[in-house]
Amino acid sequence: MRTLTVFALLAMVLGGTAWAADVIVPADMSCRTEGFGYADTNRHDSSKLSVRASSNGNKSWIKFDQLAEYDLGTLRAASLTVFLHEGKGGSQQCDVSAVNDDVLDNINWVDHPSQAVPEQGIYALTWNNAPGNLISDLGLLDPAKTTLIDTLRFTDGQAGQGFEIDVLDILLADTDGIVQFVLHNAPNLLNFATHDHPDPAKRPYLTLAFPPEGADFPIPEDGAEVETALAQLAWTNPEPNTPGQPIYCDVYLGTEPNRPAMDRVPVGPDISAVAINTANFPNFGVLLNRVTYYWVVDCYDTDKGLIEGEFWSFYTNNNEAPLVDAGDDSVVWLTMGPEPGQITMTLSGVISDDGRPEPYTVQWTQVDNGAPAVDIVNADQEVATVTLTERGVYVFMLTADDGDKQTSDTVEIIVGDTPCDASHLSTADPYHPADVNQDCLVDLADFVLLFADEWLTCTDELTYCGVPLPM
Repeated sequence: MRTLTVFALLAMVLGGTAWAADVIVPADMSCRTEGFGYADTNRHDSSKLSVRASSNGNKSWIKFDQLAEYDLGTLRAASLTVFLHEGKGGSQQCDVSAVNDDVLDNINWVDHPSQAVPEQGIYALTWNNAPGNLISDLGLLDPAKTTLIDTLRFTDGQAGQGFEIDVLDILLADTDGIVQFVLHNAPNLLNFATHDHPDPAKRPYLTLAFPPEGADFPIPEDGAEVETALAQLAWTNPEPNTPGQPIYCDVYLGTEPNRPAMDRVPVGPDISAVAINTANFPNFGVLLNRVTYYWVVDCYDTDKGLIEGEFWSFYTNNNEAPLVDAGDDSVVWLTMGPEPGQITMTLSGVISDDGRPEPYTVQWTQVDNGAPAVDIVNADQEVATVTLTERGVYVFMLTADDGDKQTSDTVEIIVGDTPCDASHLSTADPYHPADVNQDCLVDLADFVLLFADEWLTCTDELTYCGVPLPM
């Protein structure tokens, strides 16, 4: 689910066009309901759809009842977009559910008593007659009659803020052209905009994405990033109107989505790929790097005639990310250098790149892992140095940037006070139990620490180990 900040422009299916764009379908009906003393009262409000699982409880229904004119079974994608009628601070959420397609209870409900026609089974929506409502619960719905789609979450919501919810599965399951959604189970009061909200830009709507009538499934995919060595364009032809009849195509390629400015090559019958070369595309058959190209496939059906295609695009980018090696990890100690109490280490990175789109730059940085901060000398060069004066585990990162892509690698330097300390710091192995002074050597020095202070101490309180007590 993604948050929208502006209202989408309405996409129209234009008469005579040969491919289907995203279709925007506004909601036909919406209404809030309220429980307890208002359970049999229509709570229509031409601005807000209230939702909360407290107080009397509020749940709101949104209905689309004009979907029979669309072939929903062919949908590629579908989403419901709703907008906040007013802002709401803090962390908020509510559930979004759908009334199951086989639930026909009060399916013809309207949002206001003035529209009700009881003798025809048309009633104003209330808490008690809302399809799929669990009237005994302030937030939940009847699980046998509804399907939870998603939980809408946001923080510090603003009036007019929109939310898009994937509802493809719900629409694919529809059989009668009527789809109902429910906003419910919000811990705090939330108000969303109605289908008849004074501001049309806030009204709920469906976005339906249909496949094109003509050529489909482009290779490379629309918007793909490819190399200039791309060998061909491929697609799937539409099924002929009369089975067995051939499909012919015109393929256009250029740097702007405008057929007269593009190269054109005819192919067919039933061909669904064309090589990218100057024989087929004299002006654009040699792909240049870092250029957006557009292409379109117009098909010809024996019965239908011309079926114009969609414009697709791809972007050429031969650039490879730099390869970075920050060097081997190392273990050192502060007494190993010529100056006591410090050690100077060389950071030796190795970088390779294809030189595109521009010469790479490098940068050494220290990774913040709790080790003392140190200065990096020549941090903008592949070979840099650091002087370490304190015990710890230091991590340094080498980053190469070619102006388009970045790659990083890290190197670890473990610094101990002594070789013994560095060894155990690197392995995390415990010291030998008998190595009392932790110098990595079990010797008389450890014996002294263990026994010297208590030499000949007697713990026999009866005879005192046969030693006469002092008078």
